[in-house]
Amino acid sequence: MITYLKVRNLAIVEEFAIEPGVGLNVLTGETGAGKSLLIDSLEFLRGARGSTEMIRAGAERMTAEAVFDVPRAPHDALDEIGVDASEAEVIVKREIGTNGRGRVLINGSPLSVRELGVAMDAFLEIHGQHESHGRVAGQSYRELLDDYGDHAALAAGTREAHADWNQAAGQLRELTDAQRDRTLRLDLLRYQIDEISAAKIDPAEEESLRGERSMLANARQLAEATSGAFALVDDDESSALAQLSRALHLVEPLAKEITEVATIAGELKDAIYRLQETSRGLSRLSDSVRHDPARLEEIEDRLVTIERLKKKYGGSVEAVLAHLGAIQDEFERLNDYETSVDKLQRIEEQRFATWRKAAEGLSAARKKSVKKFESAIQSELNDLAMERTTVKVVVDANDASREHAVAHGIDRIEILIAPNRGEEPKPMQRIASGGELSRIQLAIAAALFKASNKAAAATLVFDEIDAGIGGRVAEVVGRKLQELAGGNQVICVTHLPQIASFGTTHFFVWKEDAAGHTRARIRRLESEDERVNEVARMLGGETIPASAVMHARELLEGARGRPAKARR
Repeated sequence: MITYLKVRNLAIVEEFAIEPGVGLNVLTGETGAGKSLLIDSLEFLRGARGSTEMIRAGAERMTAEAVFDVPRAPHDALDEIGVDASEAEVIVKREIGTNGRGRVLINGSPLSVRELGVAMDAFLEIHGQHESHGRVAGQSYRELLDDYGDHAALAAGTREAHADWNQAAGQLRELTDAQRDRTLRLDLLRYQIDEISAAKIDPAEEESLRGERSMLANARQLAEATSGAFALVDDDESSALAQLSRALHLVEPLAKEITEVATIAGELKDAIYRLQETSRGLSRLSDSVRHDPARLEEIEDRLVTIERLKKKYGGSVEAVLAHLGAIQDEFERLNDYETSVDKLQRIEEQRFATWRKAAEGLSAARKKSVKKFESAIQSELNDLAMERTTVKVVVDANDASREHAVAHGIDRIEILIAPNRGEEPKPMQRIASGGELSRIQLAIAAALFKASNKAAAATLVFDEIDAGIGGRVAEVVGRKLQELAGGNQVICVTHLPQIASFGTTHFFVWKEDAAGHTRARIRRLESEDERVNEVARMLGGETIPASAVMHARELLEGARGRPAKARR
């Protein structure tokens, strides 16, 4: 549900913030005060198209932000668009600037408007006189019937079976398509495999070859350098080692008597030891140096081969070897085409049969539930004094063929409405008037709630549901809204005191002029007297007679009492 809503710079709204509660939240106020702007802000947050015309005059941008507490709501929609859904609180923010550019954030993650709409399907459902957004609005009648009939497990099984079949069918298509160019592809793969395999390259080889090449390419200079260095270090009486040994011989007799001399003698011994190691290293290096033009040419050719393979197949020896493994696997698959096709065909057929069985079982369950669903909606419509309106839920099943195989099963489901007896039922979006449409959607939501003890979405919003009604019908609509809001959250904009009296939380919207500008304001009516006065105003106008106050109290008390039925 929505725990916090803040809107800035929307039309005549400079800024307002509300904290709707659990239950029925009603918004009242004079016509034109700005009540429907709150609905506009929710539609904006739900992914409706934004316009610079929405922005308050003189402002640079319009912003709407809502906090949803969704401990019970499914988080699949958030997971689908890559939003962290680990927390129960979801923060949604959307803005649009005068330049037409907008921004959407959910829990700090930037998203597209399309992704926003996907996410909000799980949390917010809006019904207005002329347009509605959500499952009850017709986006997925299939989901409504599945909710009512408790088909969640069957629907999930059908989706999973379809995903398994679709994977196998895709692999089979790829293999079949590959057959068209199979011969050419096999020739190419065979050439590449032979080329790489013949080279017998090794990841450690390249570095070793480059080191050996450097030795051979610089053999003459290296031989002269090591020989000369060895002569200076340890070749005759004038070498560095000989000179150090003589120095040690001179000071060593005094080392036992004089501490400083002992230190120097130790340092001379260390120097002699290190120089002896250097001498042996120079000797080994000098002995290993050879001038071998043939070997150098062989190494150059080998490095050229390695570079050519790297350039063709991946940039490194490791990448070339990985490519070899991949094309060997592909070669085996293509070479064993007939066996692979037979195996995949058997898998595809088995998985398709599993999906078909699941889809037909789901379809049978839907058809079994449809009459009860119709009756439940019809009962709610009758309570709303729409007994002349007939509802028909149609389940039209496709044949369970591969052509019609989809994740949700084989059924096309539609809710048809006949506003008057004797008329042919037609899609309700084309038949019902604004007020009728809202009440039909209320009837569907109420039927779902009674069947599953939960609302179709976390928050239901009704705008102008009271159009064209009054009296006892309005009272029954209010009672239905109150019933639907039990343990859930419903937000309703209304002009009728009979509906407003059922509110758990009551917000009042008004306009005021300040500094030459009109702005809309909103506040929560905290006390019983404030609510009585507002309901009385709705009954009697700005001048409130005592009778209106008394009637207002009766309405508020009656809203807490026994249910009422509309008069026929």
